[in-house]
Amino acid sequence: MLLVNLLRYIRQFTTQHSQSSRYFSWQKDIAEMNWSAQIDVELPVVEGSSDIAALCSWTEANPGVTFLVLTDGYFKLTDQQRYQLTQLENLYVVGVGGDADLAQLNTLSQNSYRAEQLGHVLHTIWRPKTATVGPASRVELAVVLVEGESDDDEW
Repeated sequence: MLLVNLLRYIRQFTTQHSQSSRYFSWQKDIAEMNWSAQIDVELPVVEGSSDIAALCSWTEANPGVTFLVLTDGYFKLTDQQRYQLTQLENLYVVGVGGDADLAQLNTLSQNSYRAEQLGHVLHTIWRPKTATVGPASRVELAVVLVEGESDDDEW
């Protein structure tokens, strides 16, 4: 339920602030999820853990996209994968759930937050650029959902 409510919040925020966003699920592959404005957020059926190699490949193939990853943080990384993700300035990670592995998430990105900080994260992503950088630009937000390895979560 927490993940669904976070996605509802993101959808409401982007609509109210006239921002664009796309939603993706992440397991073995990364696949886009489409919801019309008339239906509620629905999550695909997921089981097991997500493939970190798929996320690394996808971020490499989409360098101009800002990534907001909602995850519990329970996935295994090689040293190379960890290094690749830590180099991304456009990666924002939100730890979902009371048992989220925040210590691991903090090693992946300087932009690592708890779920209750989602509003701050969204405002940070779309903060207008300063005049020295140039005019503000629209950022396309890719929200990537992560299922952890734990199957005993009742939510």
